[in-house]
Amino acid sequence: MLVHNKKIASFGVLGLGRVFANRLLNVFKKEVKKVKINGVFDKNKFKNIKFSKIFKVPLVKNIKAFLKLDFDFVYIATESGNHAKHIKCCLSAGKNVVVEKPPTLRVDQILEIQRLSQKKKLSFFVIFQNRLNKSVLFVKKYLTNKILKKIIFVNLKLVWSREQSYYADWHGKWAMDGGVLSQQGIHYIDLLCFFFGEPIKCISIIDKKSNKLEAEDTHVGIICFKNNISCQISLTTAVRPRDLEASIEIVTRDQKILLHGLCCNKLSISNHNLKNKNENINISRKFSNNVPTGYGLSHKQALQSIIDYILKVKNPIKPLKAIDTINTIKLLNMLYRSNEKKTWIYFKDNNFRSKLGN
Repeated sequence: MLVHNKKIASFGVLGLGRVFANRLLNVFKKEVKKVKINGVFDKNKFKNIKFSKIFKVPLVKNIKAFLKLDFDFVYIATESGNHAKHIKCCLSAGKNVVVEKPPTLRVDQILEIQRLSQKKKLSFFVIFQNRLNKSVLFVKKYLTNKILKKIIFVNLKLVWSREQSYYADWHGKWAMDGGVLSQQGIHYIDLLCFFFGEPIKCISIIDKKSNKLEAEDTHVGIICFKNNISCQISLTTAVRPRDLEASIEIVTRDQKILLHGLCCNKLSISNHNLKNKNENINISRKFSNNVPTGYGLSHKQALQSIIDYILKVKNPIKPLKAIDTINTIKLLNMLYRSNEKKTWIYFKDNNFRSKLGN
């Protein structure tokens, strides 16, 4: 069980690959406060040795030994298809869990793990860092019921690049990852659920435009949400040579709200009648920031919210429970199932099983 009478939150990190090396290492070492890494483990022995030395922690040779180390939470950053088994392993060992997106690839897995975490009285959080972008938080608050009822349509566009070498290991395989939708696009599918709630139905098609992989590097579809909100999605990792944009355009009867940048990190609001131009420019500047990569900068806020929760620090940011993103996982599988069945898939049918996951 979680102990709250500490001044430092202790973590173990399971999985030391791309996301850890490129983003989380800096977050843990330089950005968040009141945290200590007490253990790390990766099946790759070279990464295991490297990061054990960096954090000055014992070198362990397997997960069993790793879980015997003293820490409050395990931060899981392993392959997506292994999240479910690793989360269950950690919870069974009495460890609280924070997992990189996606919490699981399948709906039945997240439900099973939620039951296990409740039985063990342990926490199960997930990182969808873009929910905490300044631009995103502004739009979430801005989308009142009055504005939601004015929405004409929504466009989600992800134009990123992944070379063929990216798909040489576990990426792009149905059992471990899926394609652009479930690996890169999931962040923005999650934002749609964050903004608009439960989906009603969806339809999609997938393709391979530049890369050879089991799943897809290009995904086009339509999602219908409540409040008569229809969204077109266009996602790809087939462009070259670099990531270009991730944007969500919300068109209402009298204005356009645009999240844009590499990871919806910038905001633009414009009125069709050109009124309030200066006010909108000021809002856009205030709630936009520049980011170096598609990882963005909001891992810091996401992880700090969990640390503050552990230490009972007063903080308005609530950690994101994995179960609260279940609509995102359902929608991923609905979209893939739609392509497989070549038809609309309805949320109310509760049939979310697709090729995704193992």
